[in-house]
Amino acid sequence: MKSRVSRATIAGAATLLLLVAALPAHAEWNKGLEAYKKKDWANAVKEFEEVTKTNPDYAGAYYMLGVSQRALGQLSPAIASLRKSVELDGSQASYKIALGQALLQADQYQNAYQLLKPLSMSSMDASHRSSYALLFAQAATKTNRPDEAVGVLTTQARADSRNYRLQQALGSAYTASGDEAKAFEAYKSAYNLNPKDATSARNAVKAAISVARRSSSNSSKNNYYNQAGQIADQLAKASPTFEHQLLAGEAWLGAKQYQKAQSSFDKARAQQSSNALVYYYLAQCKTQINQLNPALADLQQALKIGASGKLRTQIYNQGGFIYDKKKDYDNAIRWYREAGNEKMVSEMIIKQEAAAQNVAADRECAEFKRTIAALRLQVDELQKIGDNDSAQQLLDQLPALEKDYSERCR
Repeated sequence: MKSRVSRATIAGAATLLLLVAALPAHAEWNKGLEAYKKKDWANAVKEFEEVTKTNPDYAGAYYMLGVSQRALGQLSPAIASLRKSVELDGSQASYKIALGQALLQADQYQNAYQLLKPLSMSSMDASHRSSYALLFAQAATKTNRPDEAVGVLTTQARADSRNYRLQQALGSAYTASGDEAKAFEAYKSAYNLNPKDATSARNAVKAAISVARRSSSNSSKNNYYNQAGQIADQLAKASPTFEHQLLAGEAWLGAKQYQKAQSSFDKARAQQSSNALVYYYLAQCKTQINQLNPALADLQQALKIGASGKLRTQIYNQGGFIYDKKKDYDNAIRWYREAGNEKMVSEMIIKQEAAAQNVAADRECAEFKRTIAALRLQVDELQKIGDNDSAQQLLDQLPALEKDYSERCR
């Protein structure tokens, strides 16, 4: 979540400060405001510092000095100035919001939380509420209080329903709380509100894939994978980066739409031809559509590139699976052994032994069949020459042979 008070909020605060009667008109004040409006932060800081010297009890001067220092990247001085503005006038929510933002930018999450927590969102000016909700949610999430973040963001999202940042932040809060299904809905809402919000789109795809992987329901799994694929396709179309193509491929692979997945992975490979992960994913797609030899070629390419760690193990397991499908048990054993998968090595050995027994049995049955066929041929020949007694003797042997063949071979 970006810790940023909206320009409208700051501009509104500056406008209000112009109307404050407590401060006499000073050249430094007006020069500071002009510099601030022009984003000339250095001169704004210089002028507002002068104002604080001549009006040391005026909270507004410290506020404008603090937000100017923060914009200039001077976080420590900004925090000191904004803290002074809060000390002088604690009734202004905008001062506390600005201080909270500076604290968050300085990674002082607990201090920001303690500052922002007591504020009543319902009693503050409506123009400040969304900024406050975003900042408080960040502070709460960063201090392991995601449920508090969810509560504040949900309330404000109802009031400010077109604000995609609130939905984006809500997605982050739900992710932190471990509720990926609700995180997906929030990120999806943020993306729908702002189709240029690539961050929410990526997070929506990742959340949907996470939910799908953990789902025990096939229909739910398929639903989430398909939604992830649709969003990822939109994202990849708008911004066809390697990451976006890879996300789309992962989603469609999970949805068992292998042609779509392969198309996305091919586009990703075109951008990063030396990425081993892409070849592994392509091999998975090709395995599912029974293109076994091309799948093995992709796995070999991934290994040639230099796949390591978990990916290397996955590649060898996939290769073992493919060789198993091809009934090439020697290679299946070799690949599973490279993966360190001794369980599957044992299974392949059993299958190999069973296959060998089946080959021997097939040979025996073929021999039986040839013996029976030869016996029938002899019977025919004997009958042709009129030696019916010999033919009958051979015919008497046929039932036992045929029974034996039936029991062993059918």
